[in-house]
Amino acid sequence: MTTDTPFPIDLEKGSDYYWCSCGKSKNQPFCDGSHKGSEFSPKKFTAVKTETAYLCGCKKTSNSPFCDGSHNNVKLPVEEKIFSALVQPDNREIDITEEESILIASLRNNISHLSACGGTGKCSTCRIEILDGLENCHPRGELEERLAQKLSFPSNIRLGCQTKLTGNISFRRLLLDKRDADLNNQITEQKLESVGTIRNLTILFCDIKGFTPFSESLSAYDVIFILNRYFSIMREVIIRHGGEVNNYIGDAVMAIFGLKESRQQSLRAVSASVEMLKEMDQFKSYLKKAYGRDFDIRVGVHYGEVISGSVGSGDDRKLTVIGDAVNIASRIEAINKEAGTRLLISETVYDQVKDKISVRNYLRLKLRGTSNLITLHEVSDINIGALDLNVTEVERTIEGKVWFRTLPIVELNLGEKKKYMLNEKEILLINEGEVYAIENLCPHMDLPLDIGQITDKATILCPYHKSEFCFKSGEVKKWVGKRPEEHEGECKPLNTISVQKHEDYIWVQMLNT
Repeated sequence: MTTDTPFPIDLEKGSDYYWCSCGKSKNQPFCDGSHKGSEFSPKKFTAVKTETAYLCGCKKTSNSPFCDGSHNNVKLPVEEKIFSALVQPDNREIDITEEESILIASLRNNISHLSACGGTGKCSTCRIEILDGLENCHPRGELEERLAQKLSFPSNIRLGCQTKLTGNISFRRLLLDKRDADLNNQITEQKLESVGTIRNLTILFCDIKGFTPFSESLSAYDVIFILNRYFSIMREVIIRHGGEVNNYIGDAVMAIFGLKESRQQSLRAVSASVEMLKEMDQFKSYLKKAYGRDFDIRVGVHYGEVISGSVGSGDDRKLTVIGDAVNIASRIEAINKEAGTRLLISETVYDQVKDKISVRNYLRLKLRGTSNLITLHEVSDINIGALDLNVTEVERTIEGKVWFRTLPIVELNLGEKKKYMLNEKEILLINEGEVYAIENLCPHMDLPLDIGQITDKATILCPYHKSEFCFKSGEVKKWVGKRPEEHEGECKPLNTISVQKHEDYIWVQMLNT
């Protein structure tokens, strides 16, 4: 073990001594044979006189074995504490450092530990039962405590992604049957987006008013014909405004704005809603003429945080969004019935579009299932020229180089890192005062870096093998737990990507496919 101070040793004239040069000896400052198998060897010296000498402890002296003051300029690494964990039902013993979570240690040891949210504390799929050594676990943090209360976890049920150790434990993974394992493998092997990507999106719900009495008076064939015609009209409007139809629920439509194009997403959703109402007015004339009766629609729009990901199995998987924002949008649409309105938007949407729309009225009420008052605004129209429907520009040439647009600047807060899919490659955007971009792969075994720790040295740690890279330059700082110079020829630098900010977005240079 190296130290930042020399060892005062009483030497006897004529006696031989073997000074440890590797720093691994447990009998410092003298050799105990720990260097065997390495390039190091002890330094033999004979005391020229009887005296108290100061032998080097940092191993950086240029006058070995004696101290020359080099320790004053050497920052020695802090020895990492390593604990043992017995993993069930695998019956495997693994090492866990004090700095890593149980989830990271499991994955590093090739244990198939589930984590739907990617280890961010947003789900409970990585939960474990502490069988022994609960007192050696750090107390729950805010994220874990919130989820534990919501799901009524007892004290020995912990989140693997949030739990770090102060001593040895044994634990059991709780979600691990064959179906769980197959699902985890499918997500990993097919590189599907896990249900853990948090995004701010605009959700539009549109439902038909009075469709039941309308449909009951017609044949089933006519009903299907009318629904298909109606859905086709609404879908065209949504797509034209840069939205995506995510789901058809009976006679209701759920659309998402901001998945591929974040710019003006709320304004585009409101503009689409206004146009949907106008198209419906024309469609009503068609229905009156063809069937002698008609129906109307009601629309609700909300902007908020959702979780997006692939849901389903096999070839049936599709990207969808879930979360409170989706539920709120649906409830806002339903309020139209009570209020006698056609289009209501939430306050979060209104704040983004208020200068570009016309509003008839506003409501203050509680949504079903909530306790807080919410303000809703009734939209009558959108100002002419308020919206640029050219929402397809994601690539441009800037200063003679081809760049791709990624996230809006406001969506990457200081200290955050976020994944982004570009040209079928996943990149990682990092905001540390300046914005940096890297390919989301550790060069060691092509494992993802996104849940790796960002350090105050402008580096990112591979969560699986502890390799350390500068995210500014790509330089290797540590290679699979050892010094880079010990692995010369093996060390591969991190793939860094050029970044610039332009028109409120983060732009990156095109990656080679």
